[in-house]
Amino acid sequence: MAKKKAKRIGLFDMLMMIMAAVGLVLAVVGICIPFFTMNTTVLNGENVTNFGLFDDYAAIELAMEEGGLTIGLVQAFAIVSLVLTVLATLIVILGKLGILRFKGILKLIFAILVIVIAALVITFAATYASQYVFSGSIGSLAGNSFNAGTGAYFVMAGGVVSGVAMLVSKLK
Repeated sequence: MAKKKAKRIGLFDMLMMIMAAVGLVLAVVGICIPFFTMNTTVLNGENVTNFGLFDDYAAIELAMEEGGLTIGLVQAFAIVSLVLTVLATLIVILGKLGILRFKGILKLIFAILVIVIAALVITFAATYASQYVFSGSIGSLAGNSFNAGTGAYFVMAGGVVSGVAMLVSKLK
């Protein structure tokens, strides 16, 4: 019997594996760090409150515009984006190691789906934050703002990085 040749991993393959792994790390860290930030300024004193993705938003939801997005939708898209990022990372790494064969139109569609869902995470997080009715300022005396935080941007960046790694890699 002929021996099967070991799969040789080149520099490009290694870069795509590292890129996908970095995307996964960004997405996981993004889920764990503050997803929203509230800045309150009263008489030149600033108070910053951070909210994680799974914190209690009941008081904030009372101050939201009627008929808008809920935190549940933001949470759902963040979780779906994380799962798709994990799958994209596994597909890239296992494909480069020669364990998995995944190519063609399915690879293209899945990579685009990972990127689009990741972009929707930040879109929904920013839209949710913009619904907060107490945002605004009274000169330099008082102000209040509720914004998407670092976690939302990390989840989005992680999904995009892993999706792009999958999109440009040639899985054999």
